[in-house]
Amino acid sequence: MTPTTPVRLKIFINDKAYDVNDSDQTAAALLRLAGRDPKFFDLFLLKKNGVEEKIKDSQIINLKDDERFRSRQNLRFTIDGEPFRTYDEDQTAADLLRLAGMDPAGYDLARVGAPLSFPDQELVTIVDGDEFVTAKHVGGVA
Repeated sequence: MTPTTPVRLKIFINDKAYDVNDSDQTAAALLRLAGRDPKFFDLFLLKKNGVEEKIKDSQIINLKDDERFRSRQNLRFTIDGEPFRTYDEDQTAADLLRLAGMDPAGYDLARVGAPLSFPDQELVTIVDGDEFVTAKHVGGVA
């Protein structure tokens, strides 16, 4: 059997370039290459139109030169004790209230331990394990 010449490909994960010699790898292997633990992060293929396509950890990817990927953490958080998950680490307070089934016109959102609630249009940066609470506006909906 004749040895094959390794393929040299350049791929990008989170905008950082990586040179790889193996043209077929699992998503989990690519996450580890980028220093991300597959237990906490998922890999997404960046399509030409900007859409991200999630790839299962065990799925084998036939890599192409200059292919681009993004790793994203599936963030866990609660609102009023109810668990939620998201890949989108920044959302408006109003969007988070609607996610919890609350009308932003009648409720405020606050991070547990924070002295003030978020204005409805403020972008809230979600950290894994965050806890949020809602509070009904005093006097009801205006």
